[in-house]
Amino acid sequence: MDYRQEIIDHYKHPRNFGDLEEPCIVVRENNAACGDMVEIKGRLDPEGRIHFLRWRGVGCAISTAAASMLSEEVVGMDKSDLEKFGVDGVVGLLGGEINAGRMKCATLAYNAILKLFTTGVR
Repeated sequence: MDYRQEIIDHYKHPRNFGDLEEPCIVVRENNAACGDMVEIKGRLDPEGRIHFLRWRGVGCAISTAAASMLSEEVVGMDKSDLEKFGVDGVVGLLGGEINAGRMKCATLAYNAILKLFTTGVR
């Protein structure tokens, strides 16, 4: 499957989409420029790694696919791992080419997931 097909597949069939009962942390992020929004619900394990993650959101194919792909990729990561993964890792998941105008869409979920470690409702 090429990257465009993979993005469409994640857009049409998002992974880990839905609610999480009794989440430890809830974070919301939005892109005011286009109206995309994402809500991340997650649990960290005692070592500070992402143990479980679910998300909900409304957005374009890029932001939805990125949230779906990240929800699979980041489980087991701690804050340092996620920071090392970075924006380059997100772009890599999406095929390596994101134009500047779509970068906020591509990184919306990543920015929310980073906030799991510092903010949110516990």
